[in-house]
Amino acid sequence: MKLTKEDIQFIDTYLENSDVVFADIRMEMVDHVASDIEERMAAGDTRGFYNVFKSYMVENKAQLLKDNKQFLKSADKKIWNTFVKELKNPITPLLYLALYIGYYFLYQNSSVEIFRSSLSIVPLVGFTGFILTYVVYQGIKDNKRFSVVERLAFPFLGFYQLPNVFLVRTRELKDSSDLLWTIGGASLALTLMLILVTISVKLFLSYEKRFKNMT
Repeated sequence: MKLTKEDIQFIDTYLENSDVVFADIRMEMVDHVASDIEERMAAGDTRGFYNVFKSYMVENKAQLLKDNKQFLKSADKKIWNTFVKELKNPITPLLYLALYIGYYFLYQNSSVEIFRSSLSIVPLVGFTGFILTYVVYQGIKDNKRFSVVERLAFPFLGFYQLPNVFLVRTRELKDSSDLLWTIGGASLALTLMLILVTISVKLFLSYEKRFKNMT
C-alpha cells in the first residue's frame, strides 16, 4: 500500500501544526509515519488513511514530539561531521597557506594600519556568510525553517568572535614571532569561516533537494 501525495502532505501539515516547525525534521518524521501507516494498511487494516492515521497518532504522537528534540541533536552532529570532513579536504590546507602568504605579503608591503584594517574585516566575512546563508536563504525559500540552518548560527557566532583575539595582538607586533602568530591565527580564523560558509551551502542544497523530492 502506498500513500498518495495528498496523504503525505496531510501528515506534514499535521506535524507542522503540532509544533514540529523545522522542515528537515518533518521530512524524517513524515517518512517514518508514512512507512508505519503503509505497513498497517498492507497488514490488513481496511480502514481509510485518515482513520488509520488518527489511531497511529493516538498511540505515537507523544513519542514523536519527544523525538523532535533528538532530531535537533542530530542536526548538531551532522554539522560537526560535515565540518570535520571539510577540514580533511586537501583544499583546506592550501587555502590556509594562501591566506597566510597573502597576509604576510600585505604586512611587508603596507603600513601597520592597513594590515590591522584587513584583519578587522575578517569577522565581517563570517557575519556576511551568516546573512547570506541564513537570512537571505530563508527569505528566498518562503521562510521554510530547517534545523540545520538555524543551528549553524552557533558556530557562526563563535567564529565571529575568534578574529578579535588576533586583532588585539597587532598592537604588540614587537618581533617576528608575534607577527607570525598573528598572521597564522587570522588565517586560521578566516579559513574556518570560509569552510563554515561552504558547508552551509552544501547542507542547504542537500535539504532543499530532499524537500523537493517529498513535495
